[in-house]
Amino acid sequence: MKNRILLVIGLVTAIGLQAQKAVTKKYSFHSINSIGVANGNNGAGAVLQTVNGFRNGPLFAGIGLGLDYYQYRTVPLFADIRYDFGKKKNKLFAYTDAGINFSWVPRSVNDEVGIWWGNPGDFSNGMYADAGIGLNTAFKNGNALVLSLGYSRKTMKESFTYTDWRTGQPQTDVNTYRFNRIMIKLGFSF
Repeated sequence: MKNRILLVIGLVTAIGLQAQKAVTKKYSFHSINSIGVANGNNGAGAVLQTVNGFRNGPLFAGIGLGLDYYQYRTVPLFADIRYDFGKKKNKLFAYTDAGINFSWVPRSVNDEVGIWWGNPGDFSNGMYADAGIGLNTAFKNGNALVLSLGYSRKTMKESFTYTDWRTGQPQTDVNTYRFNRIMIKLGFSF
């Protein structure tokens, strides 16, 4: 009986060690830093982004932070997921980003609203999303040049309170902004 228990424990241990070798995956840290242009109905604006995360084979997942100067300055904080196609040096990839769009509107913009309504507007946070395709051009040292084209959306709200001249009562108006744009980004991955 004792020998059978030892045999079962040995087999389970051997199978577990073999399964552990098969499941072990290689994760590597990568940083993707890019500059770009967002173009939509409201003109064009500059975009700066950094995305940091881990790659496992063709899949990359990370957290991104940026500066978005399209129409109103904002700071998007988002999750980024990318998938590489192929095993060659130059790889196509698809990506998607989703997160929060923090407003960072200069006080001078708020004051311009205050000239007309008597009280500066307050900007609130919204959502940020971006999805597209791109090309990674790898160098011998493992770094890569990254070019991407995508569709992006950022939202935010502006609310301001004023006194209605007809009733003398305070009123609050809310403007909801939805910025849909095409983004082209050029970056460097290491």
